[in-house]
Amino acid sequence: MDIVKTAIRLIRAESPSGGEAPAARVLMEEAEALGFRPELDEAGNVEFTLGKGSREVLLTGHMDVVPAGEESAWEHPPYAGEVEGGELWGRGAVDMKGALAAMLGAMARLAENPPPGRVRFLAVVQEEVGGLGSRYAAERLSADVALLGEPSNNRLMRGHRGRIEVWADYEGRLAHAARPGLGHNPLPDLGRFLAALEAFETAGHPELGAASCTPTYVESRPRATNVVPGLAQACVDYRFVPGEDPDAIVERMRLIAGDASVYVPEIQRSSGEVTMRYPMVFPPHLVPADDPLLGAALAELGQEEAGIWWFTTDAPYLAASGAVVLGLGPGDPELAHTTRERVAVAELERAGALYARLARRLLEVLDENA
Repeated sequence: MDIVKTAIRLIRAESPSGGEAPAARVLMEEAEALGFRPELDEAGNVEFTLGKGSREVLLTGHMDVVPAGEESAWEHPPYAGEVEGGELWGRGAVDMKGALAAMLGAMARLAENPPPGRVRFLAVVQEEVGGLGSRYAAERLSADVALLGEPSNNRLMRGHRGRIEVWADYEGRLAHAARPGLGHNPLPDLGRFLAALEAFETAGHPELGAASCTPTYVESRPRATNVVPGLAQACVDYRFVPGEDPDAIVERMRLIAGDASVYVPEIQRSSGEVTMRYPMVFPPHLVPADDPLLGAALAELGQEEAGIWWFTTDAPYLAASGAVVLGLGPGDPELAHTTRERVAVAELERAGALYARLARRLLEVLDENA
């Protein structure tokens, strides 16, 4: 199988969150051409298995991508999937259609000499907007260990901080900006809240690092430059670590927010036959450093220790199924979500070999310890 050609097809199959069907069709066609029997589950996830047995390794990643932004800002068109100088360009090359193509290549490799046990391929929907696909699949998964293909420069990863999205709403009273005293301007109150956040106390973790508190969005309504606004809002992105209570973090923000309404929003997402509603709280994830499956994977790769992602992933939802979730993916994560997104062809091909090696070795360890 040609991993690069498959990655190109996936990049050309535009698949925003909620519109993953084009990428799903490519994956199913490629899997069928390799002799597998892929299926779509009720949420639109693509899935198939290789081998039999009670022990299972899951190879998984997401099909959706973030918007490309202004195409003129790209050196190569974002959905063209062009290769230049040994690098594949395009939205999803790093995050994470390249990894999905490499995982499909690993399944083809493993089929030539099946390992002891079962390997499952799972490509999910809507990771970028809350993880509906993985949340749904985790309700029925039974894998012992999962390899999640988020970008890591092909280094093994074992965790990340969590994220809370906190909003503060300040009510005002509309008035003409030429007579501000006839209304109430909420913007000064919002400004004081933002200033107070600079001293907001954050926790630290010996392995995941420090939590962070970052205002990321401010808006006033109506959007008019000659009107005292009736509402001012701010969004705060708080990255939390194990040991911190999300509810307690929100309560501490309320204490410095004055008369604002401070809350964590809930969102409702649908895909296929599945609808889910969940708060904008995304848990941290951490595999213990002494986990035997992590140790076996590190030894197989010749890597001394596993790294930590600085962004959130679907790992917590997959781990809720009971799987040990490890990470490895081709590409530089700092290129994800940018107009410079690209991945080295050699790194893509190496990822395919690494996924196959890791799946085989992990199944051997599970079989030895059965």
